[in-house]
Amino acid sequence: MVFPILFPIMASIFKRRGASPFYFCSYRSADGRWRKKTTKQTDRKKALEFARQIEEAEAAALNKTLTTQHARRVLDEILIRIGDEPLVVYSIRDWFQERLKVKEQSRASSTAERYRRPVEDYLAHMGTRADLPLNAATPNDILAFRNAQRKAGRAAATVNFAHKAVSSIFEAARRQGFMETNPAQAVDYLPTHGEEVEKETFTEEEVTALWANAGSKDWEGVILCGYYTGLRLKDCLGLSWGDVDLQEKVIRVKPRKTARTGKRLTIPMHIVLERFLLTHPVGQKDNDPVFPTLHKLSTGGNRGASRRFQSIMEKAGVPAGILREKAGDAGRRVQARTFSSLRHTNVTAHSKAGTQVEVRQMLVGHASKKQNLHYTHADMKQLRKAVGKLPSVKRK
Repeated sequence: MVFPILFPIMASIFKRRGASPFYFCSYRSADGRWRKKTTKQTDRKKALEFARQIEEAEAAALNKTLTTQHARRVLDEILIRIGDEPLVVYSIRDWFQERLKVKEQSRASSTAERYRRPVEDYLAHMGTRADLPLNAATPNDILAFRNAQRKAGRAAATVNFAHKAVSSIFEAARRQGFMETNPAQAVDYLPTHGEEVEKETFTEEEVTALWANAGSKDWEGVILCGYYTGLRLKDCLGLSWGDVDLQEKVIRVKPRKTARTGKRLTIPMHIVLERFLLTHPVGQKDNDPVFPTLHKLSTGGNRGASRRFQSIMEKAGVPAGILREKAGDAGRRVQARTFSSLRHTNVTAHSKAGTQVEVRQMLVGHASKKQNLHYTHADMKQLRKAVGKLPSVKRK
């Protein structure tokens, strides 16, 4: 390609005797200054080619026809010639999609799935701008995305999680040298005070009704597990026989929400849960699921475990109630009672039974000084006593 130049740019090559084995090139840059640069080449022809490409790029810059792609091609050719790797320049879309794949490979599937929605929402919001280079992303883009999410009716906590997810992906690009700054860090998170919602609890009679209308032995076990251990739905579904010690009458489990900390809970079995598990078909291996028909069930979606539990509630005549109505197209109605209410019911029952706060923290895995990593004999005796105080629900 021939460029119309406004003044001659004539590159030449030379060697500095005794200083370096490489050829240097001398060229006039687009700002009118003469510059010298090593070609990193000992072969004269290759050094001349290097100088020619420098000359071509400077001519394009002088006439304001130097594009990003052109500059990348020139630099890539130079880097390849000197035995280095070519430049990698990601678009926003390509980088986000690649990082999502990395999360899917290195983290629990549930965690990767949580990131998928914010990533898809952000790329959809960016539209054609998502095909620009990473460095084209600006704080205004993040602010507009945050505000659009909020305007659509999503709760502040949901918007903040999306913001956090997007920020973490940009931060990975910054750490790896693909960006100079993380644009998401320049945008504040939304305040969430006043939006916190606390799930309502079930009565003892309602827990009995849920158990009676579970529809399967596995669901009966999951409901009893949620009520007597305070474990979250995903942890109940994921229990394996290696987590259940029928001889010691304890369940030892690493909650998924805090799995990265290595925290492992040891929860004594209530007599009702123990009797149920003693009559439940035992797996042959430690990794066999306790509730095989529900083990691989996801919690979300129209056919997920949460929705199925709602159906059990409806069948049992237990009202879900409403904590917050849907606001906007993307907003969602927040029910007052879900499976998480079994966890809240467990904590409330312990409180009514006079269980000390520290013991409740140890049982349900809330932050505490002991961090639930090791229990002494005295600890276990105290925990068993606390669990024994919980009401014994009975089938009619």
